[in-house]
Amino acid sequence: MHSQILSLAFATLAVGHGIITSPTARSAGAAMEAVCGQQVTNNLQSNEYGDIQQLIQIGSSQQDFDPASCDVSLCKGLQFDDNTANIQNFTAGQVVPIKIDLQAKHTGTANVSIVDTASNTMISKQLIYFPVYASTATDIPKNQTQFNITIPDVSSQCNTAGACVVQWWWDSRESNQTYMSCIDFSMT
Repeated sequence: MHSQILSLAFATLAVGHGIITSPTARSAGAAMEAVCGQQVTNNLQSNEYGDIQQLIQIGSSQQDFDPASCDVSLCKGLQFDDNTANIQNFTAGQVVPIKIDLQAKHTGTANVSIVDTASNTMISKQLIYFPVYASTATDIPKNQTQFNITIPDVSSQCNTAGACVVQWWWDSRESNQTYMSCIDFSMT
């Protein structure tokens, strides 16, 4: 019985690992289900902290998963249409406080950047970069979970909501897991 409780506690810790909690990040909904399928969407609705490798694994066995439309390498496949109520309006030079909730550590690298959603490419230099992130060898420094970014002038690329996101990206080669969260915004 004792080992079952210990196993359950470990499984609970391993369920999810990290997301942006402020500003409001993208979440799953009906538009995601239409392209990513019910099982992948259900997984993210019950565990928004999960990694993209898990989503690919789940999706690959589902008939309603369309990997061409559900690009989990962009915002975990979370769709803009499910998140239109959470669009931020940023200005060039604005300092934006970011809060991350990390539930488990896996040594890796992390960055925050602005990504063009049509091409899934960065359109400016990284806004912040952590060469060693969430190290299993140390406590997590506060500046890895609460930090500021300065929004560059991307008004020509990001003047329409949905064209760009602020993306937090954490890649752990130690665990072969990648986590991300996206904040929808426009700049006018």
